[in-house]
Amino acid sequence: MRTILRKSFSIWVKNLFFLAVFVAAFVGLQQQGFAFEHYDVVHFPAAEVNKTSETKGDRNGYPLWGHLGRPAGKGPHPAVVLMHGCGGIQQMHFDWAKTLNADGYVTLVVDSFRPRSLIQQCGGGSTAASPAGRVLDAYGALEFLRGQNDVDPDRIGLMGWSHGGISALSAVTDNGVGATFPAEFQTVIALYPHCVASRRFTKPVAVIIGASDDWTSAASCENLQKQTQSHSHVLDLTVYPDAFHGFDNPMFGSGFFVPGAPGQKHWLQYNRAAHQKAVQRTKQLLGERL
Repeated sequence: MRTILRKSFSIWVKNLFFLAVFVAAFVGLQQQGFAFEHYDVVHFPAAEVNKTSETKGDRNGYPLWGHLGRPAGKGPHPAVVLMHGCGGIQQMHFDWAKTLNADGYVTLVVDSFRPRSLIQQCGGGSTAASPAGRVLDAYGALEFLRGQNDVDPDRIGLMGWSHGGISALSAVTDNGVGATFPAEFQTVIALYPHCVASRRFTKPVAVIIGASDDWTSAASCENLQKQTQSHSHVLDLTVYPDAFHGFDNPMFGSGFFVPGAPGQKHWLQYNRAAHQKAVQRTKQLLGERL
């Protein structure tokens, strides 16, 4: 009996210790100026398409969830769909959402991975959430936002990072699956995506990328920009010197290598100056286009 009591007391003390650590950390973060934001979790399906389309093999109508943030006031407000990269949703996506909420935008951070039982997809190989398939996620999010009373259905944009940036660009190409939907995104902003050559865009598109990015090349985006010079929508390209992949993610700090495709590795590093410039450029682009 005494042994049981000792074990129970020991467990109680450990739980109390962890609770104290949690409370101290919570208070400490508040004292340092960190604001804890709550985003409503919402559920919606990926968009339905004809199964003979380029996304053949993807599961149409796949159930998804996202994190919905709203600005102050009744609206209707413009809105932005946010698509994470190959590492899944990060704190920086919520930081971006908070910034956009403060600027008057409704935001929907779409989780393309966990509903498909994926943690990350940075090494390639899995087709469960391909960039083409994630275009359906974007249009499912668009349809959801168009049904919200506080959202202006004609002022919705799309942002994507890396893997999500590829999906965002794919969503507004003239020969892509996005062309099959009646509702449209009004603009796309992609941060450090892979730029596929010879694309034509149906809406204004902007790319923000670092010159030192060794995962998604700024040179390929510069080439795409040149190719769009004679098109209806010329790629708006911003390149920041000395900025690497993930330059807007404070968690990357002074940098580290991560594995990519088999046999490859890439450098991730935060760049405060580039991050701040990217936020201002994004606000400018959204203000002009939504």
